[in-house]
Parts: sequence; structure tokens; C-alpha cells
Amino acid sequence: MSAPTAEQPWPLRVMLTHFRDWVGRLGQVWVAGEISKVRAAGGQTYLTLRDEQGAVSADVMIHPSRFAELPRTPAQGDRVVLLVKAQVTKQTRILLRASHIHLSGLGDLLAQIEQRRRMLAQEGLFAEHRKRSRPLIPRRVGVVTGRDSDALKDVRRIATARFPGVRLEVREVAVQGRPAVPEITAALLDLDENAEVDVIIVTRGGGSLEDLLPFSDEGLVRTVAAMRTPVISAIGHEADRPILDDVADARAATPTHAATLAVPDVAEVLQHVQTLRRRMRTRVSSRVEHERHRLDASCQRRVLRDPRTLIDLPRERLEITHQRLLPAVERLVERQRVEASGLDLQLRALSPQATLDRGYALVTDSSGALVRTPPAAGTRVHVRVQAGRFDAAVEGSERE
Repeated sequence: MSAPTAEQPWPLRVMLTHFRDWVGRLGQVWVAGEISKVRAAGGQTYLTLRDEQGAVSADVMIHPSRFAELPRTPAQGDRVVLLVKAQVTKQTRILLRASHIHLSGLGDLLAQIEQRRRMLAQEGLFAEHRKRSRPLIPRRVGVVTGRDSDALKDVRRIATARFPGVRLEVREVAVQGRPAVPEITAALLDLDENAEVDVIIVTRGGGSLEDLLPFSDEGLVRTVAAMRTPVISAIGHEADRPILDDVADARAATPTHAATLAVPDVAEVLQHVQTLRRRMRTRVSSRVEHERHRLDASCQRRVLRDPRTLIDLPRERLEITHQRLLPAVERLVERQRVEASGLDLQLRALSPQATLDRGYALVTDSSGALVRTPPAAGTRVHVRVQAGRFDAAVEGSERE
């Protein structure tokens, strides 16, 4: 819708509708002030909240059950801190609906807790990568809770209903007041050293801000951050939750919720196992069928149907090669024989015997050297002719 103008103004109902929407977007906020008036009507308590430094006030509606968390019922003149959500009434008045209330001084405690929360967050103690995973089926579940508390009864009831064989390792400690921090810390360390404890629940049934202060203790928070065992925080306070909720590996709104986070439902586990079995059976059957097809295909191969083909095929190739090689060898031998005959003829033609066969003679001296010049008269020589050899004496000689 376009912005209103003097020529096209909004009807009052439209303006009030937008006003209610704008106020509704504010959400829940913590506000502080002084109670100037208290009255009850229609099962609700109405407070007039006055700002201590300004001349402004507002009406606050709160259910009386919210006072159960306070040490006493708030009265006129009390300073309070409220968690409120604003709304516009039909009479166009602002009404604050309060879901939580704290008496004077608790606002400072909230500020201290928030400052501590921011400091620890900056150190990375709340980072997601530090969160430890919870086991599917824990061997033992550690429970740190108040003595003879309803929270322990709720955890035990839900845990045994979901998984009848579950075993609880209970540590009953002080959960408020001065002894709470050392007792809770000692119980946590004791359970963390027990190798059979796979998850730990820290729980109590809510309480006022002062009651929950131990669960925002810096030392306790650092102890939980350093543990190896997963921790579930089930303090059960939504508005001003303790810092333990941030450092724990899981947060439960109630002890009952904590039990459901720590212990699986046996029926769901069995169903999951059955599902896994079906998937495994299907995959194994598919694999076996695939391998059977491969085996059948292999059995159809000729070499497996008739192993003699492993010998027959190379033998056929050997015979073909032999048939091709034998003529080639014969041709090579014949060629070599012809070449040898030719060389024999050449050798014979060049041999001394061929010369002797033509009527020549070889004359050597007593040392066996060929006589190339006429020797002196009286020299004894050896003469070799075609048919043999003989000795002779030179009676005369003549040079050419």
C-alpha cells in the first residue's frame, strides 16, 4: 500500500493495523522498571511498570504461576526485570505480556552471565566442531541430578521404556547453593573416567535464576568443555538458560527430552537393523547374480568348453608355419649348394693343381721356396708335376 497523503489518507483502522504489525515485530525483550501498581483480574496479574528515570509507564500482564520461581510475590515498589512481548489493545493502548520475571538485582546477574557467555564463546568453547557425537546404543548413561529428584525419575522412566536393558550410572549431588559447583564437577569427572559411560545427562527441574547460577559457573563450563564423554544439558529453563546449555554437546528442554536424546527407542533400532539387513541382502544377492552371469559367460567360451583348443590352435599354427618354413629352407639349401658349387669351381680354377693339370710344373729349392730365377748349375731342386714329383739337378741355366 502506498504511503498516506492529505489527498489519500489511511483509514484509522489501517493505521492501527500497521501499528500493531510494527509493534509485533519487536519480539520478546527484557525490560527493567519499578512496579507502581498491582491488581488481579480474570486469572491474570496486571502490573503498572514505571521507568525510574523517566515519566513513562506501561501495563504488564503476567500469569501468577510465573511468581512460583521467585522467593516472594512482587509488590508495589519492587524493581523487576521482565521478559515481555508488546501488543496493541483494542483501546489502542500498549500492553506488555510477560513470560518471565525477576526481582531487583537479578538484572545485574543476567548481565554478568551474558558477559561471561560472550567471553567463553569468543574462546571457541561453544563451537560446533567441538561437539562430541552421542553413541547409538550407550553401554551406560551417566546421570548427574539432585537428590531424590523428579528429574531422575523422569529420566529412568523414559530410558527404561525406550530401551529396557539400559543401565544408569547415577550421581546425586547438590544442584543449587554453594556446594553445587564442586559436587557437580566432581560427579562429572568421576563419570568421565568411567570407560563404560558413553553419555552423561546433567539435569534438574528448572528453578529461579539464583537456583540455576551454578550451571553458569565458569569452572564448571570449562570442565564440561574438556571432557571426552558427550554431555546433555537438561536444566529446563528457556528464558535465561545457563551457560551449560551452550557448552554441552546437546540441550534438552526437559529431563524426559534428555532421556530420548541419550537412549534410542529399541523398536526404532530393531527396525533400523531390519532395514540394514534387507539392504545388505539385496546388495549381496545382486552381487552374487552379477558374478553368476560372469561365470556363465566364461563357461560359454570355447577354451573352457573344450580345453584341447589350448593345444590344437598352437599346433595348427605350428603345422602351418612348418609347411611354410620347409620349402623356404629347401630353397635356401639349394641356393647355398649352387653357390658352393660355383665357389668350388672358382677355387679349383685358381688352385695350383689346375695349373699343373695344364702341363706346368712347380720347382722349389731345398728350403721349399719357389724357384723364380734360373739357379746355378749343380743346384738340386724339387719338381712337382700333374702326376707327382721328382728331384733334379741343374746342369745349366740361362736368364731371359
